[in-house]
Amino acid sequence: MIARTSAVVEPGGVLGELICQPPLTIRRVRPEVAGRCELRLVGSAAGPLPGDELSLSLRLRPGARAALRATAASLAQGDGIGTCALTSQVALADGAYLAADPGALIVCRGARVDVRLELALGTDVTLEWRELIVLGRTGEPPGAATLRWDVTRLGHPVLRQFVDLADPEWTAWAGLTDRRRVLACALLANPSAAPRAVVASPTAVAQRLAGGLALVTVLSDDASAAIQELDELCAQVWR
Repeated sequence: MIARTSAVVEPGGVLGELICQPPLTIRRVRPEVAGRCELRLVGSAAGPLPGDELSLSLRLRPGARAALRATAASLAQGDGIGTCALTSQVALADGAYLAADPGALIVCRGARVDVRLELALGTDVTLEWRELIVLGRTGEPPGAATLRWDVTRLGHPVLRQFVDLADPEWTAWAGLTDRRRVLACALLANPSAAPRAVVASPTAVAQRLAGGLALVTVLSDDASAAIQELDELCAQVWR
């Protein structure tokens, strides 16, 4: 299946454009904050499945504010052969605000998912983008996944990161995941504050990036614990 979903958010919380194809469906809900466009990502069909190419495009106009959250986790199932791709292309114009959590991606046994995030940032943007990848359900051998982040600000590279969670030799290496099955990470930007580096433990760190951004990464064997630790680290970045 090839499916593309796109949305454009205008200033004042206005959803200017929305095109959806299952299984990636976006619905607008009542805003929690005045002037912010509140969006929910809904899984409207099975997926991702082997061979799927799913993409999400989100554009925020200058000064626009939006929040994107998933209503549930995504369950990637596979046959041990095919690969599926999940791509998010996000553009934040000057002064835009985005808080995004596309939900947990659970990669079941036999599944392989290639996840890619392309972020183009303007000036004075406020951003929190989260990713949570869980390799295998409880008591199940892990599936395989890769995660690539390509982040630019005003067209200049800020972050180029590729994490290979598909190779057993890499995932067994203590310098990568040391066989931990949960990877939680967040990219943060705040024009009114400078981030700081934080090392909470060998598996939970916040790194300062160029352009006033921060990358927070947590490894764990439990998704709930990883989310809690990620929350704590994100708060410490701006203290």
